[in-house]
Amino acid sequence: MTWQEFKAGVRELLTVDSDRLNIQTFIDRQIRNAAVDIQSNIQFYRKDQQVTYSLNGSIKDSEPLADEEKASVGFLEGDMRITDAYLIDASEDFDWADDLSDSADDNSACASIPLTQYPWSSRYDMICGAAQGLKLISISPKGGDFYVFPKIDSTDKVEIFYDGIKSTFADTDVLTFDEPVIEIVADFVKAKISREVDHDLPLHDSYWQSFVKGRSRLYLDARDRVTVKYSLGSKLPKLAGGTCNTSTDDSTAGCQGTTYSTTI
Repeated sequence: MTWQEFKAGVRELLTVDSDRLNIQTFIDRQIRNAAVDIQSNIQFYRKDQQVTYSLNGSIKDSEPLADEEKASVGFLEGDMRITDAYLIDASEDFDWADDLSDSADDNSACASIPLTQYPWSSRYDMICGAAQGLKLISISPKGGDFYVFPKIDSTDKVEIFYDGIKSTFADTDVLTFDEPVIEIVADFVKAKISREVDHDLPLHDSYWQSFVKGRSRLYLDARDRVTVKYSLGSKLPKLAGGTCNTSTDDSTAGCQGTTYSTTI
């Protein structure tokens, strides 16, 4: 749904307060504040994004990296909450000539080397070249600056995937929110109206409790949506760590797969 449709859905649940005089700007602001709160507490509702870095920004639509002794240094713009980062090695990416004019080529995924996070306090291991054989990223605890090791050359690139909290919305923006979020946000707005406009603290507490409980339900529901509840034994035990009979045929009879569970 769009931001305009989302606001309309919330206002529908505000009933008589929806058209109340002199508080329309207040309502719009509280809808926005509630949307930010939901994103802050539930990662599922943040928008996934990607940014590419290259030496001096030589690749189209990429951000610049600069040399720092044996490492490379870059800057994270805005509210970036990194989920994963990769070094794209030019020697493994056979379409590299195309990448110079397109930062997101189809072959990058097959040539991506995961970057392991390294303590900021040990970043000089990277800068001075003491972390040979490792692929590392170190991020300042205050955000902004980050280092990558080894040093990125003119044909390598770094891809960083992140999610962020969106705090400004245009009416046509498509949201990550779904229908259950509308009712939770409406409780947030009702609580704010009760306290700031009507000065009714008992009513505020009632709506706020409903909001907090609803947000908890959203969190649990979002967790279920990204969790594998049941995992059966594989019919290909060599791939799944199971055991099989020692017959020389291709049958999987007598094979015992391994069951895995996922925890968030």
